Amino acid sequence: MTSFGFALRRPAAIIGLSLLFLQIVLIIFAPAVSPYSPTEADPLASLLPPSSTHWLGTDISGMDILSRIIFATRINLLISITSVALAFVIGVPLGLLVGYYRGFLSGLIMRIFDFVQAFPIFVLGMALVSVMGQEIWNVATVLAVLFIPIFARLIRAEVLSLRERPFVAAARCSGATDVDIMFRHLLPNALMPAMVQVSISIGMAILLTAGLSFIGAGVRMPTPEWGLMVSSGAQQMILGVWWVSLFPGLAIVLAVLCFALLGDVVRDLMDPMKAQQFARDPEIDLQPIGDNR
Repeated sequence: MTSFGFALRRPAAIIGLSLLFLQIVLIIFAPAVSPYSPTEADPLASLLPPSSTHWLGTDISGMDILSRIIFATRINLLISITSVALAFVIGVPLGLLVGYYRGFLSGLIMRIFDFVQAFPIFVLGMALVSVMGQEIWNVATVLAVLFIPIFARLIRAEVLSLRERPFVAAARCSGATDVDIMFRHLLPNALMPAMVQVSISIGMAILLTAGLSFIGAGVRMPTPEWGLMVSSGAQQMILGVWWVSLFPGLAIVLAVLCFALLGDVVRDLMDPMKAQQFARDPEIDLQPIGDNR
């Protein structure tokens, strides 16, 4: 039985993969499953409660909330996945370099990371978006800048613990160059924490994208985006118009939960000890990683 076997035995894995499948379906078939246009306003249908005509109601502009939530799945995941992919592609090589080499340049790069991470995320995000403009790709770039230090530090920490191992010394004695040692010997053994962090970071990026849009520093109306939808309905909640903010907020919760659960699945799939344990006894009740009881 493959390594997917023991991962799929966990309820968290089934829930996470089901939520991911739902989001993929919404992304691909959004025009087909949306009952209305996500950007077409109808002043005569303003703030209608959930009904058979508008299943999740309408917002203050008369736009259908269900349709906007469906199309917002595209926007939020596009921004989140793009930003995390950029951060991974840039942060992993940087972490590998600063972990393997010691010197002024490595120290300078780490101090730059310290400077970036010293700022509150929303303050730095607002500043960068204000300078670059409130466009989808600009928001993705800003989030990538915020996530690069995270991936670089994870890889650096692993490389620092691996660079003095006997297999590295053996590779060096056999004539391997620094590039060979870094990319053929160190990087494959240092990737697991970064791979797990990808899933977690996508969930964080969804929250940050929604947060920036909520405070007016993300994408602009009438673009369908979950945080922007929550913000547009926040003022009406005190008047009892709860549906405008509630349903987009639940969409954020489910999306973040999906990638948080998938992070555990990735850890299980990349853990050789669990794979061997499951291969020996497929019926064994595997405990979560980190549980040494």
